[in-house]
Amino acid sequence: MNISFFSIDDTSDQTLETLRNKLPGHTLRQWPDVGNPEELDCAICWGAPDNFFDNAKNLQAIFSLAAGVDHLLDHPGLPDAVPIIRLTDAGMADKIAEYVHFGVLRWHRHFDQYQNLQSQTQWLPLADINAADYRVGIMGMGIIGSRIATKLQSAGYHVSGWKRTASEASTCKIFHGNDQLQEFMNPLNTLVCVLPLTPQTGGLIDKQLLNYLPAGATFINVGRGAHVVEKDLIAALDEKHLSGALLDVCATEPLPHDNRIWTHPDILLTPHIAGPTQIGLSVDQIAKAIQRLDSGTGADDLSNGLVNYNSGY
Repeated sequence: MNISFFSIDDTSDQTLETLRNKLPGHTLRQWPDVGNPEELDCAICWGAPDNFFDNAKNLQAIFSLAAGVDHLLDHPGLPDAVPIIRLTDAGMADKIAEYVHFGVLRWHRHFDQYQNLQSQTQWLPLADINAADYRVGIMGMGIIGSRIATKLQSAGYHVSGWKRTASEASTCKIFHGNDQLQEFMNPLNTLVCVLPLTPQTGGLIDKQLLNYLPAGATFINVGRGAHVVEKDLIAALDEKHLSGALLDVCATEPLPHDNRIWTHPDILLTPHIAGPTQIGLSVDQIAKAIQRLDSGTGADDLSNGLVNYNSGY
C-alpha cells in the first residue's frame, strides 16, 4: 500500500519514522516526494498544503493526525467521496480533561482572585463553595467530552452535557438541540466547549448564547476558536457578565499580536496545548486501521474514528 504523509508539526520526522516502523510492509512517502500521486492508496496528514491531494485520484481513505477534521473539511483540494478517519482519542482525552479540571478548579477555589489579592498585598479568605454546588456544562459529549465529564464528576462537581441531537444514556444529564440550550446554560458556573467544528457549530457561541449564562459565569474553550464570536466574548467579559475565560484555541492561530485577548485581564490564554498529540498512541491507532484496510476491510467499515457528523455530538 502506498501512503502519502504530511504533518506541519512533525519537524523532526518522529511521527513519520514511527509509522514506518509500525507499517513495514507499506510504502510511506513524505510529501511532496510521493512519486505518482495516482498510485497513492491512503493519505495521512495534519495541516496539509493546498496541493497535497493534487492528482491523488485513487485514495481509499484519508487519516487525520488529530481528533479534529476541520483542517480537512476546509481543505480546497479535498477529494470527493473519500472517507476521512480521525483519531478518536490517542491519549488526548485525558490531557484535555486535566486541562479543563484545572480551569474549573481555578475558579471554583478562587485561585484567580487570590492571585489578584496577592498583587494588592491583601490577605482575604473568600467563601468556600462545595464542589457539588458548582455546576459545569459541557458542549460536545463525544469521547473527549465524556472523559471530561467523568473527570469532573469524580472530583464531585455537578456536570451536565449538551449535544446537537438526542443522546444515548450517559453518566450525566444530557440536553440536546437548540431548544434546550437555554435550559442547559442557565444554571452553569462554567461552560466548556469541546464541540467539533462544523458548519452548524461555527460561531455558535455568540452574544445571545453567552447571555443564557448567569452573571459571573466562566467559559473554557478546548474545541476550536471558530466556535466563538470573539468580539461577543470580549464584550461579555468587559461588561462583567462573564467573570473569566480560559482559551486554548483562537479563530486565528497563532493569535495576532494586536488581538485584545492577549492583554484582557480576565482571559487566560494557552497556545493550543490542552491535548497534545501522543505520537505512539496516535501511530498505533492509524497503523491498525491501515492494516485492516490492507486485509480487505473497507474504509466505510472502520466505524471507530470514521467521520460522520450526522450522528450528532
